[in-house]
Amino acid sequence: MVKKITRFRPALRTKNTSADILRAANKEFPLLPFRSVIRLGSTTDFPDSVSNGGSRKEINTVKSIENSRSKLLMKQCFDDASVRSAAWFTHITKDDSKFYLHNKDVVIPIFYPILAKKIFGQKAKGMIKIDDETMLIEHLSQSNSGYYYERFHNYSKEYRLHVSKNGCFYTNRKMLKQDADIRWYRNDSNCIWYLEDNEHFDKPINWKEIEEHCVKALHSVGLDVGACDVRVQSSKNPEGRTRDVIDFIIIEINSAPAFGTITGEKYVAEITKLLIEK
Repeated sequence: MVKKITRFRPALRTKNTSADILRAANKEFPLLPFRSVIRLGSTTDFPDSVSNGGSRKEINTVKSIENSRSKLLMKQCFDDASVRSAAWFTHITKDDSKFYLHNKDVVIPIFYPILAKKIFGQKAKGMIKIDDETMLIEHLSQSNSGYYYERFHNYSKEYRLHVSKNGCFYTNRKMLKQDADIRWYRNDSNCIWYLEDNEHFDKPINWKEIEEHCVKALHSVGLDVGACDVRVQSSKNPEGRTRDVIDFIIIEINSAPAFGTITGEKYVAEITKLLIEK
């Protein structure tokens, strides 16, 4: 008699090789009494998934991945949910020798600096900081399809908060390397990552509010779990005194962040909890 399998580990769908710790073959997840799938950046569908009327539980639906992969869809979701984020614009036009930013019915004169970002970009690839009209004209003279535009906020600190509906379950601070040539954005090429217990983590005094907006960002696109990148104003003003208000913006919510060993362990624990609660 063939033994019927009644306990399963989640299927993982992702091109993110750093997340291989989550694959069923590695046996990091406990056996669960139901089938499930985890999507990290993947739009692979399952006919038996809950979103298709089946019983397979899902961590991150196909729709939520689509919302977070397209930066334009993501920003619209942010606006609909009142997530604190940088002002954004779909395109630029020129009229009477003046340049204008457009977003739906909003048309305003251009301001500098602005960021030109790839709609389907990642890890700052293709992102351009435009400081003046000369740089703008150069950008517009080249193939600029697939871009949208954002107001640039020169906030000095950046954090990554891994969040679920339960709040932040893991976090790091992105610290620029001392020899970093480019210092207006942060990614693996020019940063090191500090854990929360590092003395240089410098946790903002309004962390709870930041965490709340990260969870709002997560819910706005429909993800169950994801990583929010957040830019935060320095806690000190130019005179060295503590600011009364610490401002911040949510840069993006990412369903397929890079994983380290600790990240993988945290995701296993959080996703197991989320699947059991579904």
